Amino acid sequence: MGKSFYDPASAVGLKVSRWLAVTGFVVLTIMAIWIVVDVLSGIFRWGLPGMVDWVEVLNVICIALPLPYVTLRRGHISMTLIEHRLSARGRHVSDLIILGGIFLFSAVMAWRLSIEAWYSLKMWERNDVGMTVYWFPAKIGLAFGFIMTSMVVIIQFFGAARRKREEVGGQK
Repeated sequence: MGKSFYDPASAVGLKVSRWLAVTGFVVLTIMAIWIVVDVLSGIFRWGLPGMVDWVEVLNVICIALPLPYVTLRRGHISMTLIEHRLSARGRHVSDLIILGGIFLFSAVMAWRLSIEAWYSLKMWERNDVGMTVYWFPAKIGLAFGFIMTSMVVIIQFFGAARRKREEVGGQK
């Protein structure tokens, strides 16, 4: 089951997470352009209303969307100083503990943020600061980033189980 589920799930997870990371980069680029326009508008004395609020929305989106890609590529922080001193079994246990912590955190965040995003979308939550700034895109992006991160960690659990099974099978 591990091999038949893990390989296609990992490939789909990598493809989706790459697109999310690219989308996060595009949002980051839009945010940078928006900031440059605002700085220029300050120099020439024509302001952009709602600039800070829009940058907050875009900032949340550009940070949340690449989370699954970073997690799937194992770009999260690892304790190499400790892991180099551990045996293979110790590294495996350490990996499972780290994955468990990441999963618990991302699952709780996904649960709460999904509820917040749903309510925000239902109410069309916004802030009127010279122009209307909608908050629900940021909340949806944040919830989606943590939902995908939780799914990616589940795929990594299957990968860790598969690696352990291959190690045990290779020792026999």
